[in-house]
Amino acid sequence: MITMKILTQLAIVFGICLVGECISAILPFTFPSSVIGMIILFLLMLVKIIKERHIKDVSQFMLKNMAFFFIPVAVSIMDNITYLQGHIMVFLLICIVILLITVLYQQFAFRTG
Repeated sequence: MITMKILTQLAIVFGICLVGECISAILPFTFPSSVIGMIILFLLMLVKIIKERHIKDVSQFMLKNMAFFFIPVAVSIMDNITYLQGHIMVFLLICIVILLITVLYQQFAFRTG
């Protein structure tokens, strides 16, 4: 029974990702499909079509293992390091600023909520 619940939650998340991919493919301009998928999920949760319980277990699993999902990105950056030559300091500055914003946001979010 739990296996079916997790498979259903995965199907919901991957289905939304697939819709985001399809929308991104037909747009006349470049827009990340992952962002489209997040917007769709947000809107579906906002109008209560999808409730938190519909994706809770899969979402918690993904959050707990988030570092694992960034391995392909890190490998891709290392593989394409030649494109960053001459811009390494700007890239590192952006990474540090984003890290600080994230840490500050988490500190603020945990204090208020």
